[in-house]
Amino acid sequence: MKIKKIHTFALSLLMLTACSSKKPEKKIESEILTNIVSTVNTHDDLGVEGDFAENYKLINFIERMRDEHNFDEAELYKLFSGAKDLNQVPIVCKVNKKGQCVTNYNQGQWDRYKGMFIYERNIQRGIKFWEEHENTLNRAYHEYGVLPEYIVGILGVETAYGVNFGKKKVIDVLTTKSMLNDRREDFYTKQLEKFLIMARDSNLDPSNLMGSDSGAMGYGQFIPSSYLDFAVDFNQDGVTDLWNPEDAIGSIANYFYQNGWKSSLREVAIRAQYKGSRCRKLTTGYKTKYSQHKLRKEHGIIPHQPLHYQGAVSLIKLPKYSYDELWLGTHNFRVITTYNHDTFYGMVVHQLGEEIKYRRYNN
Repeated sequence: MKIKKIHTFALSLLMLTACSSKKPEKKIESEILTNIVSTVNTHDDLGVEGDFAENYKLINFIERMRDEHNFDEAELYKLFSGAKDLNQVPIVCKVNKKGQCVTNYNQGQWDRYKGMFIYERNIQRGIKFWEEHENTLNRAYHEYGVLPEYIVGILGVETAYGVNFGKKKVIDVLTTKSMLNDRREDFYTKQLEKFLIMARDSNLDPSNLMGSDSGAMGYGQFIPSSYLDFAVDFNQDGVTDLWNPEDAIGSIANYFYQNGWKSSLREVAIRAQYKGSRCRKLTTGYKTKYSQHKLRKEHGIIPHQPLHYQGAVSLIKLPKYSYDELWLGTHNFRVITTYNHDTFYGMVVHQLGEEIKYRRYNN
């Protein structure tokens, strides 16, 4: 598609010339027409081609980025002409008898999820990462109060310590989700805006940055808004680089700190015991908040070991193949889930970090 708005201006100018009481000289008229044609041809060269051609939402977005953030319009047209529509790529999933895509399980769900992140090779990667970046992790702890094992846990779950930064171009992901009627279109439009600002301010090429299916980037898989809000230049080299492990460590620590991490609270989650093998009567998950006294008195749920934290706890259920495992999550557990709003995510970060810490200091 080519932008034709300048044609309106050209037509208006010709009409004004024609309506003039004094007949213009041919030389002047010729110069005006030459300038108009030149201007029209210049603007005709602007336009989005490729997968997002004729996408009016994208045209409006480009114009807004030009007006509000002083982006070069021609450069944005060129960038988006190379973007790919990822909706054309088939999604592979498990299909049930009704032909429906199945992504959720019940019994054994935790065992399957845990196995994707807590395995020997990833544990060894985490131990090595901790050893190589011990000074940086300690500095992050002293500056932000975040225990090293939770930063290490995040990095292991997000990218296996830099092994997997993501296999999709961020510009493709964010353009597809923001311009093609994704249910979270407004969210991803904001992320696309911040991504372009991030790339420009950091002197990065937005057409080549790789990330996840949601447009997250770097060691800690920050989405663009998190980069602008929480990323820090922790190695003080003048560049805030999500692909630099030192900056990633400091940025994750700052994220937790800004989201309410309590440095005085060292307990994050603790195993609980109860009667029976399945917990079905109580609502569970990171959003829940129960009085410890009520859980103990009314439901017989008690921690396996003394819990010094006296505040409300989240009741966490981990469905295993033969029984449900219950845990109690403290305030800092809920802070971890602000990074990814998922109970299993918070628990696998906790368990991976704790396992790496134990193995590092006991082997």
